[in-house]
Amino acid sequence: MWKHFSIENGREQVYTHNPLLVISLSTSNPQYILLYSQARELGAYLLRKMKFEKIASFYSSSLAPAIQISEKGILDLSGVNFFHHFNGKRDVVLLAGHSSPMGDEYEFSDQVLSFAQKIGVRDMVSIGARWSEEPVPPLEMPKVIGFSSDEDGVEELKALGVEIQKEESAYFFANTVVGLAQKYAMRGFKLSVNHGEPRPHPKSIISILGVLSKMMREEVDVADLESSAQELEKAIRTAEYDTAAAQTLGSMPQQQGGIYR
Repeated sequence: MWKHFSIENGREQVYTHNPLLVISLSTSNPQYILLYSQARELGAYLLRKMKFEKIASFYSSSLAPAIQISEKGILDLSGVNFFHHFNGKRDVVLLAGHSSPMGDEYEFSDQVLSFAQKIGVRDMVSIGARWSEEPVPPLEMPKVIGFSSDEDGVEELKALGVEIQKEESAYFFANTVVGLAQKYAMRGFKLSVNHGEPRPHPKSIISILGVLSKMMREEVDVADLESSAQELEKAIRTAEYDTAAAQTLGSMPQQQGGIYR
């Protein structure tokens, strides 16, 4: 795996206020991007609503082989970025960007967690969408489902109102990075929702933020998301959306594991 880290100001800053790493990357697979872009949308929303400073960029051959070309015709290699925010109570480190890795998930996770360990992170939470045979009805507020790397973490999620994910497999980066967290002296958490709500997933983001804001120890303004949810609900009702048909179309056989990316 080819890789390159670019550190802002040339050195890592060690954070001391119980730093939390929030990994908010979604698949770039065109087949699944509409259903499973919740993490990318949440990362973009946090960057709009909170004051973050970019602290590092990470480029890897695990990511989609693409470049971004500006209006001036100048290219930028697609990568992911680490941002830092301190709210007076807790340091929050956000990993956001174009996509999650398309391969080499363990190697990519190693790079992410090694950097996080260097800057003092001891808790990390990965955001994503959980595959379900029966999608959530599009007008329903999704429940937050999750798991943790140890029993204390599970109890913490329960106290936050998270439904615990049990006795099932979870694949690819958004989940394996949580599984590796303990190897880097971190407690890992996963927060997810079942798919079903049409993009841009405002209700899903509201639900996740209801839990994540408590973990970050900072309330996040969701007025824009609530307005978007109302507009989307109105559009669905106007179009007489066929929920039963949508559930049938949204169901996928278990071998379609790539949607976990």
